[in-house]
Amino acid sequence: MHLSARFTSLVDAYPRLLWMLGIGSFLHSVGFAFIWPLTTIYIHDHMGQSMTVAGVVLLFHSAGAALGQLAGGWLTDRIGARRVILTGLTLSALLMVVLGRYESWPVYVAVMIAFGITSSLAGPAINALVALAWPNGGRRAFNFNYVAHNLGVAVGTVVGGLLADISFSVAFYGAAILFGLFVIFAFVAIRPAGAEPHRDPRAVGAGPAQGDGGGLAGTTPAAPEWPVPWLPVVALFVAYLTVWLVYMQWPVGVSVHMQALGFDLSVYSLLWTLNGALIVVGQPLLSWVLRRVRRAAAQMVLGLALIAAALALLLTSSRYGVFVGSMVLLTFGEMLLWPVIPASVARLSPPSRRGTLQGFILSGATFGRMLGPLLGGMLYDASGFNVQIAVMSAGLVVPLLAVLLFDRTRPAMVPAEGD
Repeated sequence: MHLSARFTSLVDAYPRLLWMLGIGSFLHSVGFAFIWPLTTIYIHDHMGQSMTVAGVVLLFHSAGAALGQLAGGWLTDRIGARRVILTGLTLSALLMVVLGRYESWPVYVAVMIAFGITSSLAGPAINALVALAWPNGGRRAFNFNYVAHNLGVAVGTVVGGLLADISFSVAFYGAAILFGLFVIFAFVAIRPAGAEPHRDPRAVGAGPAQGDGGGLAGTTPAAPEWPVPWLPVVALFVAYLTVWLVYMQWPVGVSVHMQALGFDLSVYSLLWTLNGALIVVGQPLLSWVLRRVRRAAAQMVLGLALIAAALALLLTSSRYGVFVGSMVLLTFGEMLLWPVIPASVARLSPPSRRGTLQGFILSGATFGRMLGPLLGGMLYDASGFNVQIAVMSAGLVVPLLAVLLFDRTRPAMVPAEGD
């Protein structure tokens, strides 16, 4: 009974819609993890293309993802989040079937670019519904979805590798099945019409409901509206883009550096297993920190400090323990940063622009993931690992200044969490 009561208490601690969205995010990230980690191997080893060509394909895929996030946010505010989720996932499933059926280089390139768009449509819609599902949850709502997503990545990476050992086509079909399951689940279980309406007495004005009854329901005809505070929103966009750009130096630089030092690839992969495990088991420690560091801007600054410390630690030694310690710091830094930035944008967003602004902020992260490997690789080739890490770490001053600008310019009617 005791365990049953604790489980019931855990379930009741979060809104039902948030649980449904978390399950959906888990399915989506499992399916995506069947594809993304295998892309370079598939292009280079299976298709016989160079690593440069693989990098170009990944660049175009990421560009498609940024476009998909912007489009998904815009569409969420106009036709409803649920329709966007169903459309993006259905198209993604069909594209994976095409990859499983046709082993052709031109087909693969075209499908991966299109997949970048379709697989990213759902992200802003899910984030908009996360904000709607628990209006007073703040970063806790986004952290819940973040943990569910990373659980999916951990599971999908392992299972996807096993499927690819059988056949890449099996991995592609497996991804199609996962996306199809999410389509069915979203159609049956994700119905936000019963979610708590978003009402903020500090807001002024009113605006009409946006989307259909299956979209951002809860933004009622009397839902309060306010002008988009673009300066703090753009400040968070710059912070998200640049911190992702710097963060990408870890996977880009460390993987090559460890190989040069003679470490096996499996030993490097184990560090990312540690990353996924810490995201789950480190939640109690994260909660303890957040009870003491309540302001959103303070959480961001602490996260930036931990990422800076993680990168600085890499410059001290080449022992494996240093890489482990750096990964621990990096993981806790991202645990502080990744949920709080979209959560802060959600608090700044008028209901009728919630999807658009989530698409905007998510595209910032995608642009950072695009530019980080390119700039880091150029520095590595020109000057080596230590210079790459040192120079890019110095770039953390940009997101720090952007966070301070956000904190100074956010409207008084939309306080940071903890105010």
